[in-house]
Formats: sequence, C-alpha cells, structure tokens
Amino acid sequence: MKLLIMRHGEAQMAAQSDFARPLTSHGIGQTKQTADWLLNSNLLPTTGIDLVLVSPYLRTRQTFTQLNQHIQFNDVEYSQDIIPSSVASLAHDYIDAKISILDDPRCVMLVSHMPFVSYLIDELCQKMISPLFATGSLAVIEYDPSCSTGQLSAHFQGI
Repeated sequence: MKLLIMRHGEAQMAAQSDFARPLTSHGIGQTKQTADWLLNSNLLPTTGIDLVLVSPYLRTRQTFTQLNQHIQFNDVEYSQDIIPSSVASLAHDYIDAKISILDDPRCVMLVSHMPFVSYLIDELCQKMISPLFATGSLAVIEYDPSCSTGQLSAHFQGI
C-alpha cells in the first residue's frame, strides 16, 4: 500500500499562535501543484485515498481543504498525534492501528509539519533518510503493514 506524507503549504509567519498560522496565497498554490502532481502520477487508487490524517493546526487544515477540492478522500481524521512536536514512533504505532481497521487499504495520507514529517519517514522506513520537506512537498512510501515498514519511492518538491 502507499503512505503519502505531506508537509502543509507555506504559512504566514505572524499569527496569534503557531496553531493559528494560515496559508499564504503561495501556500495555496503549492498545495494545488502537489494535488496536480498526485493526480498525474498514477499513484492514487481509483477508489480514492482511504484515510487522511490531518494535524489540527490551521495551516494543515487549510492544506487539506485545498487538496479535497481535487482529490477524493474517503475518510478524514484530525489528529493531535501528528503535530510538530509529536513522537514519530508513537505516530507510527497509531498509523498501523488505523490501517489495521481499514478494509483492504490501498492509500493513506498524512498532512503534517516539519520536523515531524522527516522523523516519521525515518521511523516508517526504519533507516536514517531524514529528507527535508519544502512547504507543500510530499513523500510517497511503499508500505507493508504486515511488517510495519516501508520504502521511500518518490519525493515531490514543488515550487
């Protein structure tokens, strides 16, 4: 199955809190570019993405809203387990638990933050890859839930 790991689009620097930082117009464009890349990549199952886990921060929710205009998602869950300060090993266990209750999962997506997404790739692939994620970028992991490990197969870095 595929795990898609995305960093939110570019966000404004100033806000009342880190939680409340909205996307910039450039961030919205980055998200659209990533959606276009995904749609043209032949990576998505025709049945859509089984589940998307989204950080509850404003910029990740806005990124998902933009993606949702172009890509079919069958279920969405907002999760405190994938915020910037989350622990990758705990999130890995959580992802495995969510996958285990899906019926014939083909594709699961996360929309989250740096540095968490980089640490999560290392955890999921069980090797020190530590890829840097520009805003709006997306990594594709070929994931085997039976052994809880995967391999990075693509990393789209937009504008």
